[in-house]
Amino acid sequence: MLDTIAWYTPFFITVSLIFVAWRYSDWKTWRNWRKYYPTILFISVFSLLAYILTIDYPLWLYNETFLFHNRMMHELRLIFFLFPSIILLFLTFYPKTSVMLRQLVYIFIWVIIWSIVETFLVFLKIITYHNGWNFPWSVVVWFIMFSVIAIHQKKPIWVWLICMIFSAIVIIYFNIPLVK
Repeated sequence: MLDTIAWYTPFFITVSLIFVAWRYSDWKTWRNWRKYYPTILFISVFSLLAYILTIDYPLWLYNETFLFHNRMMHELRLIFFLFPSIILLFLTFYPKTSVMLRQLVYIFIWVIIWSIVETFLVFLKIITYHNGWNFPWSVVVWFIMFSVIAIHQKKPIWVWLICMIFSAIVIIYFNIPLVK
């Protein structure tokens, strides 16, 4: 039973998230998609960079599921479908004009939601951790990702700096080989 659920879960999550993004993102967001495009592209580029840097030294792997038979297919699913949907939803409801505490609470809510989703995917053995990676590191990545999504709209240079520093920390901490 769990194998059947696991087999279709990434497909179900992807389709559901696209539907929710389409249904609950306001029309202003969809009309102004060009405003959010740089952030979507930025997150996609960093995701692709993480995939390339860890292709021979994965920190996490996606197991074969319906329509997504290898790690690359899962990464493409993330880049082309999940991240754009997540970013549109996140920015649609982001409290831009609120105090910083409310913005942080909003970010933490998203981190909690996606950490729960990841826990479910780990439980179903869709995702497995490798080479020292673990769930707390994933939570840190979720927090940084949602923080930089929020910041990217106004301060893209800061986001590049934050992501490069965090990437260097991860490369050094996990001894990710940059050359064969």
